Amino acid sequence: MFMAKQKYDFIKIDKPRFHEAIQAYEAWKHLNSIIVNSYNRKVNIPETITEALVCYALNIELNKGTAGDAKNITTNEVIEIKATSNWNEDLTSFSPNEKFDKLIFARLKATPNEDMLYIYDVDLNSDSLKKIQVNKKQSLGDQQKQGKRPRFSVIKKIIEPNNLTQLVKVNLRTKKITK
Repeated sequence: MFMAKQKYDFIKIDKPRFHEAIQAYEAWKHLNSIIVNSYNRKVNIPETITEALVCYALNIELNKGTAGDAKNITTNEVIEIKATSNWNEDLTSFSPNEKFDKLIFARLKATPNEDMLYIYDVDLNSDSLKKIQVNKKQSLGDQQKQGKRPRFSVIKKIIEPNNLTQLVKVNLRTKKITK
């Protein structure tokens, strides 16, 4: 497990905090629709919303500190959570010094008829992630060594090629979590 000399401040996302995250989602969705109508460009969903939803759905603790997004209190794993509000594609970035035991990816499907958050365990830690090719000549680890913040599509490079299915789905309308 990665336990770097960074600040940890773990909190449990209980039902009231889960409902608060859903209210924040609804406010974000309304703001996003205004922006799309006026400027024809979407705004990605804030991590404060997706991290709270993922933590509640997976029963893991949210880190309000500086090292990793969450922690599995049973296994003591440091968890990094990434998310996208674009169902078909993403451009996910990683800091040069990120250390985590597990990468969780959340993918939002928001349509007029559906508001679902699909949560995936992509079965990578920060060391195995370094091997991902981000362009023809460099891996994520190569770019991190240069102090860069590498970006790639988790959907196109990991989820789709490996036919990953979600761990759970969060129905943001009914507030129900299903496997």
